Amino acid sequence: MTAELKFEELQKKLKKVLDTNRFRFIFIFYPHINLRENIKNYICENFIHSNSLTLDLKNNTYQDIAPILYENDKSFIFIDDFFDVLYNADLYNGFNQRRDKIASKNINLICFVNSNFKEKFFHTSIEYIPDLFEFKNAIFEIEIPNNDENKLKLNEISSSSYSSLGGLTTESKKDELDRLILKLENTSSDDEKINLYDQISTIFKDIGKYEKALEYLEKTLKIEEDDLSLAVTYNNISIIYQNIKNFQKALEYQKKSIEIKEKFLDKNDSELASSYNNLATIYMDIYNYEKALEYSKIAINILENIQNSNYDLAMAYNNISILYRRINSFQKSLEYAKKAIQIQEEIWEDKHPDLATSYNNISVLYQDIGEIPKALEYVKKAIKIQEEMFGDKHPDLATSYSNISIIYINLKECINAKEYMQKAIDIWQQYEYHNKELSNSRKIIKDIEHNIKQEKKLPYNKKGRFCKDV
Repeated sequence: MTAELKFEELQKKLKKVLDTNRFRFIFIFYPHINLRENIKNYICENFIHSNSLTLDLKNNTYQDIAPILYENDKSFIFIDDFFDVLYNADLYNGFNQRRDKIASKNINLICFVNSNFKEKFFHTSIEYIPDLFEFKNAIFEIEIPNNDENKLKLNEISSSSYSSLGGLTTESKKDELDRLILKLENTSSDDEKINLYDQISTIFKDIGKYEKALEYLEKTLKIEEDDLSLAVTYNNISIIYQNIKNFQKALEYQKKSIEIKEKFLDKNDSELASSYNNLATIYMDIYNYEKALEYSKIAINILENIQNSNYDLAMAYNNISILYRRINSFQKSLEYAKKAIQIQEEIWEDKHPDLATSYNNISVLYQDIGEIPKALEYVKKAIKIQEEMFGDKHPDLATSYSNISIIYINLKECINAKEYMQKAIDIWQQYEYHNKELSNSRKIIKDIEHNIKQEKKLPYNKKGRFCKDV
C-alpha cells in the first residue's frame, strides 16, 4: 500500500490549502493513529521549505505555547488531538481571547481529531471556542470505504454548517449572546464563568453596548486569580473606558495591566508591546502627544523585531499614523497608514472591521492633504465592510457616514452630504456616549441645508456655487 496511492486525493486537497505564507487552521478527521502519522510525515517530506513541529499540550498553559504560535514563522504546527485544547480551560480561553492575533500569524495549524468523536468535537468546540469556525480554515474527513485502505475517500466539510453564530455581524453576535448568557445560568465552575464572561463582554463591546461589556469584565475581576490573565482583563477594561471616553479610568487600568506584564514577561514580548500601543492611544486621547509618541515608538520597535507580529504591528502602525496626523505631520502619517493597510489586507483580505477602521483613517488623511478622490475611494471601502459586518446601527459605521458626508460637502454634493450625515445622526442618537458627535453633525446638517437654500436662489448662470446636485 504505497503512500502515493493512499494520499493521492489528500495531496491534491492539501496542496490547495497548505500555505505557510498565510494563516491556515486545518482540521483532519482520521480513522486511526497510523494514518494520522502518515499524513504528518507526508507534509514534512513534501513541504521542505517550511518548518514543522508538534505542540505538546499536556499540562501546558496558553502562556507556555504562545511563543510557539507567535514566533515560528512559516511553519506547520501540528496538534495531535484537538480535545487537548477543548479540555483545558486555560488553552481554550487563550484561543478565545487572542483569536485575531493567532489568525494574523503566518502559520498553518493542523489539528487532528479521531473520526469516532466528530460530532462530539463540533458540539464541544461550539461550547468552548464559539468563534472557532470564523478562523480561515478547512476541515477534511478521511473515510475507509468497506475497510479498504487502498480506496481512501476524502470529504471536505463546510465549517459554516457548524457555525456558532459568533461571527462578525451584529445579528449573529446577538444570537450568540443569547446562547452564552443561557449557558452562564447553568454554570458553576469559575473557569467556565471566566471564559463566558470574557466572550460575553467582547460581544457586547463589538455591538457597542459598552456598559454591559464593563459589567461582565468586572465580574471576571472578582474571581480571576492568574496574574497574566488579570493583566488581560485590566487591558480589556481599559479599552472599554476608552470607548466611553473615561480616559482617566482607561489610563488607570492600562497602567495596571502593564505593571503586571512588565513583572512577568520579557521586555520585548509582543503582549507588552500591545499594551504600550494601547497606552499610547490613551495619551493621544488626552492630547499628551509627547507621551503618545514615546510609547508608540517603543511598541513599534519591539514588534518590528519579532517575527510574525503582523496583527499587532498593523495596529501600532495605524495608531502612530493617527498620532502623526494630529501633529500635522501628514507624510509620516500617510507612510504608516499605508504600512498598516498593506499588512491588514494580507491578513484579512477585505472582510474585517479593523481594516474598515484603517480605510476610514486613511480616507480622513487624504482629505487633509487635498486628495479628495482617494478619500472617497477609501471611505467607500470602509462603509462596504461595516455595512456587511454590522448592519446599519453600529457607531463605527456612523463615523464612516460622517466622514463620507464631509467629503461630499467638499465636492459640493449637498444631497449626498445631507443623506449620510443624517444616517450618522440616526445611529449616534441611539447611543449614550456620542453627544459631541451629535452636536457637531447637527450643526453640519444646518450648514448643508443653508447651502441648499442658497443654491436654489441662484440664477442659472451662477449655479453650482454652493451645491452641484441641487
